Amino acid sequence: MTAHVSKEQLGLMLPGTMSHYDQNEPEYLEAPRPGVLASLMLAVSGWVSSSTEVKEVSSLSDAQLADIGINRGEIPLVNDHAFATQRNQDRVLAALQAGRIAGG
Repeated sequence: MTAHVSKEQLGLMLPGTMSHYDQNEPEYLEAPRPGVLASLMLAVSGWVSSSTEVKEVSSLSDAQLADIGINRGEIPLVNDHAFATQRNQDRVLAALQAGRIAGG
């Protein structure tokens, strides 16, 4: 059983342990926007990650690729959000037309 206890109740149960809650909380500053170097590093990191994923998918056999519904020609597109969205829409439409799923 889980019981929720407020800060005030906890302070009454454990006197002296919650005194830091009585102090004014510091003002939180807005996080600085990333600079040009940080943006460049994020872009390079994203590219490396994407490249690694493409290499991993490329190492799959043709049967494994068929299991996940792609062919070798589509491997460079595995990280393309627009491609994935269109692919999923096409699959749902094909399943509806084939009567495998009921239309709503």
